[in-house]
Amino acid sequence: MTGKFNMSDRRNWTLEEEDVMITILEGIVADGGKCDTGSFRPGTYELIASKMREKIENITITGKHVQNKMKRLKDKYSAAYDMLNTSGFGWNDTNKCVSVSPEILEEYVKKHPNKNYTANRPFSHYERLVTVFGKDRATGNMAESAADALDNMGLETEESGTAGFTQPSTTPSNVASASSDPNTGETSKRKRKRNVSSTTEEITKVFEKSMERASVDIAKLTEAITGGDAMTRLGVELEGMGLDRMQVIRVAMYFGNKPNQLCIWNGLNDSYKPDFVKAILEE
Repeated sequence: MTGKFNMSDRRNWTLEEEDVMITILEGIVADGGKCDTGSFRPGTYELIASKMREKIENITITGKHVQNKMKRLKDKYSAAYDMLNTSGFGWNDTNKCVSVSPEILEEYVKKHPNKNYTANRPFSHYERLVTVFGKDRATGNMAESAADALDNMGLETEESGTAGFTQPSTTPSNVASASSDPNTGETSKRKRKRNVSSTTEEITKVFEKSMERASVDIAKLTEAITGGDAMTRLGVELEGMGLDRMQVIRVAMYFGNKPNQLCIWNGLNDSYKPDFVKAILEE
């Protein structure tokens, strides 16, 4: 009997209990109680249950109760969040709900069937849950699909060349403003295309300049190895030594095939050069 009772982790929550739990969560987030991945640190559910027992007299609550409640709130928050990031949806600050026309809602529900939250119904905790959950929405059917992940990776790649990136606020008013303009998406796409085109042109120019510099460097390197117009001077030197035309050609071809030997030739005393030529012709 006892084991069967412990497996029952369902409980009915009052509005006061929800409010106290969210207040505790806000404090945990403010104190850095979330990991870099966006999830809460181990032991958070038990910590919240303990704090709730301190604040609410005679409450019977466990860490599992808190975990289940947080999951339901997160699913509800995720559903509302997705709606507010869809054109045609907005936030009604008076009624504290996601607002939309019946026609748009009908089409939306066909594509995104979801029972976690229904638009036009009050969701008083949404603005506070933005602080608690933020963009950490990978739960249930609200998890980002592989296709969405690839799309988002593409956007990051296209925009990586821009100077700085500021994470947009997820407050309802900002989301509503962004979603109220149906042309915003198309405008952003055109801007990204212009950015990609501009970046491509800049890369091409940098590449062309790099090739020009490389050509100059190669020319300088060749000149350093061959001695520039040293081959011309070599011919004059060889003719001055009394060599015939074929001997001049043979010696010139030798240095052409072994440019490093030309460096030795240029460094030699003139009195040694006839012996150098004789050694070449005798090979």
